[in-house]
Parts: sequence; C-alpha cells; structure tokens
Amino acid sequence: MDLAPHATTLRHLTRTDPDPHVRHRADGLLLIAHGLSLTQAARVFGCARNSLHAWGQRFLAEGRDGLADRGRRGRPPKLDAAARDLLEAALTSSPLDYGLPVTTWTVADLTDLLGQRGWVVSSHTVYRALHALGFRYRRPRHDLTQHQDAEAVDSAKHVLAELQKRGLLPGLASGWSTWMSAPSRRVPTWQKAGSDADR
Repeated sequence: MDLAPHATTLRHLTRTDPDPHVRHRADGLLLIAHGLSLTQAARVFGCARNSLHAWGQRFLAEGRDGLADRGRRGRPPKLDAAARDLLEAALTSSPLDYGLPVTTWTVADLTDLLGQRGWVVSSHTVYRALHALGFRYRRPRHDLTQHQDAEAVDSAKHVLAELQKRGLLPGLASGWSTWMSAPSRRVPTWQKAGSDADR
C-alpha cells in the first residue's frame, strides 16, 4: 500500500477536514505515507493494524470519502408494525376487553398480551415501543364524588374540626378538607403525549 504520493492530501485532511473521524484516520495514514510499516504505524498510532490497512484501502479507492464513517444499519426492531398497532389498540381499550381481570394496563400485562399473540419480547422492549409511540404513563385518578354521602361528609368535617380545636388532630382537618374538596377525575393510565388528558 503506497501512500507516499498522497502525503500532501493526507496532511491537508488532518488540518482542515471538518469531520474528526476523517482527520484521525488521515493522521494514521500519514505515518505510513512517511515511511513507517503498517505494524509500526499501528503501534505508534495506537490502533489495530487491520484498521489502518482498511482505512488505507478505502482512501486509495475513494479518496477523502473513504475515511468517513460508513452508514451503520441498526438492529431491526423487535416489534413490527402489527405489534405496535396491537399496543396502540390495547392502550385505547380496557384490559377487560382482552380477557384480563384488571382495569389498567401495566407494561407486564402488555408484554404478556404480545407474547400470547406471538411476539416474545422483554418488558424493556415494550416500554421503549410505548415511548416511541408517544405514550406516557400517568397514575390513574378517580372521581368518587358521586359515591359520597353529602351528609356524612359534612358530619366528618364537623367532627374533625372539633378534634382539631381541642388539639387532638393538629393539621389533619385542613388536609382532610383539601382532600374532600379537591377535584378529581378518572384519566387513562397511558396517554399520548400532548393529548387533552395529558394536560
């Protein structure tokens, strides 16, 4: 591999190229252009001999572009479009619709559902898929106002106020009052980011 005729080009790349990977690789090849063997250059440069050889071959074939990073293909997603559609459909429905004896979805339940349909993946994979789909977990809140007996609530408030006056429940009545009057509503456990229920 004769890089001596390209020493000027390599030196120029080490000083001016905007890509740090190109500058780094050109530095290693410049050692060979100045007369070091592949083994010597690899030892001085602190890299594998095979790496220097590959960079040199790519540089000779493609010039500067041969020293740039190649596009890397990532691992294919474990959950295909059909699995993601199932997740989205499940999260807009109740687990009861899928035969589960629970009312809110957990990642474990969704993982089991996918496993039953042929996608055996970890709960971490399911969580990442939910995140990619834009879903966020929100603790469910319930509005139980319609189940409260107004007379019993007033009576409880009165008793608590009296106990607090006597110093038997310091600070509890105000917390009780806040809890009794706090607006609460049922929201879905999993929501798309930016949805009305998310606000």
